[in-house]
Amino acid sequence: MGLATAKTLLSRGAMVALCDLNQDSLEQVVDELDADCRKRSFARRVDLNDRAALKAFLEDSKAHFGKLDGIANFAGTAGRHLGTEAVWETSDDEFDFIMKVNVTGMFYVLSEALKPGFMSLGGSIVQIGSIFSMQGFNKGAVYATSKHAALGMVRSAAKEAGGRVRVNCVLPGAVDTPMHRANLARVPDFPAISTPIPRAGEAQEVANVTVFLLSDESSFVTGAAWSVDGGANA
Repeated sequence: MGLATAKTLLSRGAMVALCDLNQDSLEQVVDELDADCRKRSFARRVDLNDRAALKAFLEDSKAHFGKLDGIANFAGTAGRHLGTEAVWETSDDEFDFIMKVNVTGMFYVLSEALKPGFMSLGGSIVQIGSIFSMQGFNKGAVYATSKHAALGMVRSAAKEAGGRVRVNCVLPGAVDTPMHRANLARVPDFPAISTPIPRAGEAQEVANVTVFLLSDESSFVTGAAWSVDGGANA
């Protein structure tokens, strides 16, 4: 979903800084860009749980392009045992792993990016949430907790940032991504949710909403939860 968002922004002429924990995947993405898009991109391996590295990436991205208008944070994990462990079966290590990636990393992004004067006036931040930002997950309590936290932090940050920077949350449902396919392969009876639109979503459909929220077309939208879930939370 993050890759689809980056490609959509580049296709519309934006300058885009990309980061990922996986260096090989990041290099592959850059290599597949055409010459014009490569000129308008800046890429670096970053661990969002390393606050200093994240801060340097944001500062260097701003220096490279001269300004920073928007941020889309798609970093996250479902954990190692999603769909297989009840809350009383979940280890401390699993809890810490999920919360560190999904909550601590998000906190670092928001706390660094929302410092007064850092982003452009009227800028926008979009944070990835989930349909489980608004409901429970059978055998996925910690994951759902982390996604509830995402929405809570976004709504609070939107109040704090006021009119300087808009902050919104996108809540995807089941989307056909490598992570989703891996979960289905790992757990044959992976919990499914019935939706009015009876199919999985596509990464591009999430990207389209994200790009809208990053753009000036959503200039009166902040602190919002935008579901892209085929009606799962209807």
